[in-house]
Amino acid sequence: MANKYTGEKCIVCGKAFAEDDDIVVCPDCGTPYHKECWPEDNICVNNELHEKGGSWESSQADTAPNTLRCSRCGTENAPGQKFCGECGMPLDAARFGERPFNNVPGGFDQYTNGADGENDDGMPRPRAIRLTAQSDLDGIKLGDFFDYIGNRSITLITNFVKFAKTGGKLSFNIGAFFFPNFYFFYRRMTKLGIFFLLLSFLLDIPTLILYGQLGTLGQVFFTTDLNVKSEQFQGILQICSLGNLSMQIIAAAFANYWYYRKARKDISAIRSVFGEKEPDIKTKEKIRCAGGTSWGGVIGAFAGYMILSLGFMLLMSYLF
Repeated sequence: MANKYTGEKCIVCGKAFAEDDDIVVCPDCGTPYHKECWPEDNICVNNELHEKGGSWESSQADTAPNTLRCSRCGTENAPGQKFCGECGMPLDAARFGERPFNNVPGGFDQYTNGADGENDDGMPRPRAIRLTAQSDLDGIKLGDFFDYIGNRSITLITNFVKFAKTGGKLSFNIGAFFFPNFYFFYRRMTKLGIFFLLLSFLLDIPTLILYGQLGTLGQVFFTTDLNVKSEQFQGILQICSLGNLSMQIIAAAFANYWYYRKARKDISAIRSVFGEKEPDIKTKEKIRCAGGTSWGGVIGAFAGYMILSLGFMLLMSYLF
């Protein structure tokens, strides 16, 4: 039994246990003693531990596991990492420290204590995480992000917090997945919208040729030397279909991050001109106008796509 306690200190004499020491252990709390230090009345002197009903624990227990498990989402993180790579929860020593986006009065984390406030692994369970309009997200106030977004999207704000805390770029935007050629116009990201609209049109050209030549749209627009039923042409259709799917996945994965970057750029530009005075109705109105959503942009993008498609059909009918 000596090996187990080697290096630990006797509660009576304060000396460390040696490899060959005779040790007596309290049957109730497990506190170890040198045999000669064990009380003659056979009553353990570790009263504090007995009053709490606890058990003695080694001071040399391994407290540095290979990974750090997040108490919020359960993700295993690499040793030394300060924040969870999945949800941004502070890990280990950073758990109760200052949060990079929450260092103002009213912005704080609360944790419950005791058995009811612990997870299965004994770690404290988050009880509330509150952000305020003054909370800082990598140099931008959270209130400005809310004003910029316009529709109080909690999903977008959650992703913004993740990007600011972890430096990550990936998320999932369902609107950008199904409508990559229109979504960016909806969020006023015009350059990206034009890029994805043109890319979508180019990938749809083989399909337009198929429809125009077979009369799928109600009439035959043109006839070319292409055999649209051949294996080669069907292979081109499949490649373009995979290209469209890849475009959708990329747009969905990065849409929120691209919007986060645009929001930061626009808000910083406005603040550099109008200053940091709060509240400032004029500044907040400028931020709202720079962001928000635009159904007009979506309608315009749809009209543009239809003009490109019909224009291509008319050009092919003129050439052939």
